[in-house]
Amino acid sequence: MSAPAQARPARPRAARGRPYRRESVGVVERAVRWSLMAVAMALVLGPLVWQLSTALKGAGESTAGFPGNLVPVDPTLDNFVTAFTAIPLGRYLLNSAAISTLGVTTNLVLATLTGYALARVAFRGRALYVAILLATAALPFEVILVSTLLVTRGLGLQDTLLGVVLPQAVSIVSIFVMRQAFINVPDEIEEAAVVDGAGPLRVFWSVMLPSVRGSLAVVAVLGFLDTWDQFLWPLVILSDPANYPVNVGVQFLSGAFSADQRVISAAALIVVVPPLLVYFLMQRQVFTGLAEGALKG
Repeated sequence: MSAPAQARPARPRAARGRPYRRESVGVVERAVRWSLMAVAMALVLGPLVWQLSTALKGAGESTAGFPGNLVPVDPTLDNFVTAFTAIPLGRYLLNSAAISTLGVTTNLVLATLTGYALARVAFRGRALYVAILLATAALPFEVILVSTLLVTRGLGLQDTLLGVVLPQAVSIVSIFVMRQAFINVPDEIEEAAVVDGAGPLRVFWSVMLPSVRGSLAVVAVLGFLDTWDQFLWPLVILSDPANYPVNVGVQFLSGAFSADQRVISAAALIVVVPPLLVYFLMQRQVFTGLAEGALKG
């Protein structure tokens, strides 16, 4: 007799129907994700594209209506040239660059030192200090605007770039970002440095700071965006138009070219370029810092 035929192995139940169902679910899930991403990109990039289209249109093209003529018939850069010649836009950009550089520097230094003290240094009243900081973070700047103006005037800093920076030299959010970053550094690293003979300053500079590089990048980028976008406080404390940052100075175009949206759109695009450049140059460090905080937190 011939050898009995081997029984055909039964197909696993999971392999008969469920993989196809999972595959279909995966396709639907990916389609939903891509659709949501497309909607988000349209909401974010749509106004920017429309503004760029308006800035590139010539004098004979209409800017009224939506969507209108999205692609300019005869693209021109004359609106950007007019934005620089109608007002001292270059001077305003330099003022904003100086304010942002000084603001980022002071915010990094003060937030790092304060966050380190709140995270790694034991002192009496630390919990109370943290609670006070949290309470002040809930207050909008408009609540203390008048008192801040009086103090700044009393210090003789009115109508100066330093007067723009110092009242908001450090952000409460930046302090807590750095505090959380220092808390997440393992104690063993600090203890090993102390055993090797490192003093407090050496531990802070050579051990703790390299461990929170990602968070430093996050604080730097957030600080730059915050100082570059300032409008209300510079408008209040500055009286000389030559000291205006770009967000305040560009408002002169609304009076001189109230009916010409092309020039206003061109100036607004110029204002947006520096924050975009900073973000694209620092995005890897920012994502690294956010990922480190998510993993350690």
